[in-house]
Amino acid sequence: MKTNKKYLFALDLDGTLLRDNKTISFITRKYLKKLEKDGHYVVLCSGRAPRTMLNYYNQMKLISPYISYNGALISLPKESNLNSTKYYIDKDFIKKLYDKTINREVVSAFAENKDTIYFDNNDDFLFAFFNKGNLKIVQGNLSSIIDKDVFVYVMKIKDESEETKESLRKIVNELTSNYEIRFWWDCPYAEIHVKGVSKAHSLSLLVDELKVNKDNVLVFGDADNDIEMLSTFKHSFLMKNGNPKIRKYAKYVTSSTNNKNGVIKEIKKFIKNNK
Repeated sequence: MKTNKKYLFALDLDGTLLRDNKTISFITRKYLKKLEKDGHYVVLCSGRAPRTMLNYYNQMKLISPYISYNGALISLPKESNLNSTKYYIDKDFIKKLYDKTINREVVSAFAENKDTIYFDNNDDFLFAFFNKGNLKIVQGNLSSIIDKDVFVYVMKIKDESEETKESLRKIVNELTSNYEIRFWWDCPYAEIHVKGVSKAHSLSLLVDELKVNKDNVLVFGDADNDIEMLSTFKHSFLMKNGNPKIRKYAKYVTSSTNNKNGVIKEIKKFIKNNK
């Protein structure tokens, strides 16, 4: 495993590093910790909030920066001299979008910043994904209760039809050119993000800050929010269990799934072949 090259391994969580039961195998945790000990970077890249990533980050005792909210926030380890990065979504835009879509294209909505979670209806799926933690919880009509800009705005859509998706795209485009909509794979949710901001965008900033050769960056993902990351970097891996519709964006497909240590198997193979 020893190599003179310094690598950066950018790893999505759900469906990639995490097994279906939302755990990371002991062998994977041990190996990724060893990679950092050997001088490499292990950068977790997720749509999750930082607080729901920290459990996994701490399990592996990582010290690299990590990317959350699909690129909207780069969290830094303690005593880091790197630049912190934050991209907020304007609260007034969200209020307008909410009013135009709720009870039509959208069934319910959820937003959060570092202090507060805002939502209109209970959603067990989103609460499990984002985890309330110790944030302030405010429930009600989002156009009335949101009082600060947020990192994430997620909508549960009435269905996954192209008609509904196209209607939402049109509404967003009519309201602003500063934000875009992204639809989640295999479930009825959509999220708003700052135009041009993605996992790939924030990862590129980190790669430059850390002075890592871009040819030494390996990225792993499984879903639509990984497209930019898979298509931006030379060594990109779609998980075997990933969305087959995005295969064209990745250079490789892992030989094993997320449940079978697919990530570290490919890393070991790559390092062995590129000493």
